[in-house]
Amino acid sequence: MRVHGLRREIGDVRAQVVQRRASGSREPLALVVRDDELEHLVAEVDTSLARVRADGIASETREARLRREIADISHDLKTPLIAVRGYLQLVQRDGAAADTSPRRLQTVLERVDDLGRLVDDFFELSVLDAGGRDLELGAVDATSVVTEALLGFYVAFEGKGIEPTVDLPPEPLMVHAEATALGRVARNLVANALSHGGGDVEVSLAREGQWAMLVVGNAAPGIAPDEAERIFERFYRADPARTGAHAGLGLSIVQELVRQMGGRVRAQVVNGRLRITVELPLDVG
Repeated sequence: MRVHGLRREIGDVRAQVVQRRASGSREPLALVVRDDELEHLVAEVDTSLARVRADGIASETREARLRREIADISHDLKTPLIAVRGYLQLVQRDGAAADTSPRRLQTVLERVDDLGRLVDDFFELSVLDAGGRDLELGAVDATSVVTEALLGFYVAFEGKGIEPTVDLPPEPLMVHAEATALGRVARNLVANALSHGGGDVEVSLAREGQWAMLVVGNAAPGIAPDEAERIFERFYRADPARTGAHAGLGLSIVQELVRQMGGRVRAQVVNGRLRITVELPLDVG
């Protein structure tokens, strides 16, 4: 009698497994069994189904994110391309009468620079997504790296009529980092502030305890205080109408590079001002 009942329960288990495999369902088995060993088997099957269900949801989420990122990449690439193409069409149509003033040419060059930064960011993200590269950490003069990064934006600041407030130590501040990665972090932070700061940018570097603190601030009326940390998400925009080469890409790279260098990064919005703080360990060698 017990053998007959066990066979029936095994048959029920098999039937439900076959039905779920045929339909693609990942729902748990709806069975009540009396045999302890068979009950354990059903529990194992349910656990496997739950794992498959979770993996399926994660895969769908990744696919949706990938589709969204591809759409954002396409949009961000198209914006500066349209500007450059429009100017070239005017030159083609008007010939010598076309507007070739330094101001107009500077605008076109800025759009080309946007494209260059976008391509650099996409490449950097692809490397990071693939596991990144092994950073060669060592003693790095953060003062020198940040100064060099700021000098690289001299023309951009001048073109926008911005005079940044800069407070750097007069002496070297040695951190445990990689010069290339730290330079990328500094440039991305300054570029973000320059793009969205509305003419008000501040950069400071100081030692606090066993950490070096790099702070970049700018006006950010469009970011709510409770959304500050979202700026590190890829393609995040406080204002969806705004576009730019550093709309959520550069800061995402900053976050990952800082993590790989053993540091921390955080964002705060206070009184309409965004402050991004990078903390890097001092070099103790």
